Amino acid sequence: MKFLLLTVGLALIGAIQAIENIRSKKDLVVEKLVGPWYLRQEVRAMEFSIPLLDMDIKEVNLTPERNLELVVLKKTDRCVEKKFLLKKTEKPAEFEIYIPSESASYTFSVMETDYDNYILFCLENINSQKRMECAHYVRRIEKDSKGMEEFKKILRTLTMPYTVIEVRTRDMCRV
Repeated sequence: MKFLLLTVGLALIGAIQAIENIRSKKDLVVEKLVGPWYLRQEVRAMEFSIPLLDMDIKEVNLTPERNLELVVLKKTDRCVEKKFLLKKTEKPAEFEIYIPSESASYTFSVMETDYDNYILFCLENINSQKRMECAHYVRRIEKDSKGMEEFKKILRTLTMPYTVIEVRTRDMCRV
């Protein structure tokens, strides 16, 4: 019995440390995010059925106020271009995004990036502080083992049931 309690206790400590180790990137250089990004893999909370991140990012632009403007391509029956403004916050790797179709605001957190190959980020509902969706984007559609390993680390920190969306091997809309 003591062994079981010790095992459970150590497992909980490990899980708490893993969650604390996965935070948004502290030293983000936003200028290096500029350019296109293609969705590679996405996960979302099971209770969250709206795929907000199911799109390719045609362009990331930096505004004079140091906010980010995302020009995205969303595939429905055809490719549709949309723009979103991500407003900077006090934390260098976190931005606030308002999504009109949801009438909700989210925290967009850059979790990790090497700027040239991959970027990992999560959306969190501002009111509930729950991670709703995380995504792994790449500059080029090809195998990205480093980004995929970092993405798996983030997935291990998610405390709610989630759905993994399959790995994408091509861009949604030819740009």
